[in-house]
Amino acid sequence: MSLTEILEEIPKLSFAERQELVRRAIEVEDADLTPEEKAILDERLDDFRRNPGSGIPADQLKAEVSRRLNSR
Repeated sequence: MSLTEILEEIPKLSFAERQELVRRAIEVEDADLTPEEKAILDERLDDFRRNPGSGIPADQLKAEVSRRLNSR
């Protein structure tokens, strides 16, 4: 399966499955994070768990990132 095919499948996943995907991706990348970066991510995750309404929907995030990248 190509990266393009994998990326096309992500929107078909449930919210819980996407969370698991992100969690595992972060774990893979943890080896390259400094202790300070890990602490920041842990703090932000704890904040989100305490107040899940503080996040934004994935579609909104995608639109915002696309807008910023296209404005360059």
